[in-house]
Parts: sequence; C-alpha cells; structure tokens
Amino acid sequence: MESWQYWSVVAAWIVWEIYWGYSARGVKRAATKEPFFSRLPVLLALLMGIVCMLVPQWISPYLARPFLPQGGIFFYLGYAVLVAGLSLGIWARRVLGRNWSGRVTIKEEHELVTSGPYRWVRHPIYSGALLINIGSAIALGWIGALVAVVLFTGVFVRKIHLEERMLSGHFGDKYAEYRKHTSTLIPFLF
Repeated sequence: MESWQYWSVVAAWIVWEIYWGYSARGVKRAATKEPFFSRLPVLLALLMGIVCMLVPQWISPYLARPFLPQGGIFFYLGYAVLVAGLSLGIWARRVLGRNWSGRVTIKEEHELVTSGPYRWVRHPIYSGALLINIGSAIALGWIGALVAVVLFTGVFVRKIHLEERMLSGHFGDKYAEYRKHTSTLIPFLF
C-alpha cells in the first residue's frame, strides 16, 4: 500500500474527530446520562478499535497482515465507502444539533429528531461510523481493521440498546410510533 493511501485514511479519521470535537460545543446540558463506569468499557473498546484499525502492529505483527490485496481497486472502493460514512455521520450530527451527546444521554428540553437521515434510520451516526470502519478496513486491507470493525460494531450495538431504552422511557408512545416507521441502522432492513 502506498503511503498516501494510508495517510488519506488517517486524514479522514482526523476530520471525523475534529468535526466531532468542534460540533460538541454548545450542546444542551444533560438531564440524565449514562454513568461513567458504564461508559468506560465503551471508551476502552473504541480506543482499542482505533489502534487495531490504524496502527495494528502496535498490538501484534499478525494484525498488520493483509486479508485483502493492498491498494488498487480495494483501496478506492473502501475509501468511497469511508467517505460515504463520513458524509452520513456529519449530516446526521448536524441534523441532531444540540441534542447530541457522546454518551447515552437525555438532554434538557430534549427533542425527538425525525428529519434528515433520521427519517429512515434511528441511529444514522452509528450507521455512518460503521461505514467509516468498513470502508477503512477494505481500504487498508489488514486483519487488525477487521478486529476494529468487530469492536466498533459491539460498541454500537450496546449503545443502541441503551439509547433505545432511554429514549423509549423519555418519549413513550411518540418514540414507539417512530420505531414502527424507521429502521435501526440500515434503511428498510435493520
């Protein structure tokens, strides 16, 4: 794999993190939130996933071995999926606005957002993040990237479960009705 290909994947992840840090300013205050000790395993899994994805050799040379041919069509296909995920995640984050939080939270004056990508899926930020991970795994083509996809998927499944329970409790029938008409992560499927 060419160095520019690797660094273009890293750059996309940096754009994601910078945008998330920048857009976190001015969000509503939390009314209730997930306890820190519930969040700690999530943070550790995310950190381990990032290391497995971007610098797998830090953990094991085995994780840096390829599972796909490096570069070529796989890089471009993966990078296209990564950019699609980045675009979806940023769009969803913008639409969610001040209701967003990095941890499972109900905000003060929390609104149920059902516009933009939330018309089709209840958790489009996670959908976008999974596309970023899958695209990165294809573009980079090494085993550690597959491990990262598994770790991130586990984190998002756990967070979705917690969020669904919290949002159902907060919005009641309104959220139950919203759930009937939207998918969890993949429009019209799941």
